[in-house]
Amino acid sequence: MNERPVQPVAPSGMAVLFTYVCPHCGQPNYVPEPVQPESCRCGRCSQPFPIIPVDRRTLQYLRIMFDNGRAAADIDFI
Repeated sequence: MNERPVQPVAPSGMAVLFTYVCPHCGQPNYVPEPVQPESCRCGRCSQPFPIIPVDRRTLQYLRIMFDNGRAAADIDFI
């Protein structure tokens, strides 16, 4: 069987992770696009803590600027 190698795939979307430091143990916790006030549970100490949400308009701006991730692809690979 003569299989061709798989070609690299360009981004087709994006998600933004935000870092929240646990107030109990100092561990950084990564939350994808938290646009609602919510409680986060620390990955190290398992203690819950409330987080401040991010602005939806800022996320929308980033998506527009990066063409939903496609504009961030390295042109040398395309």
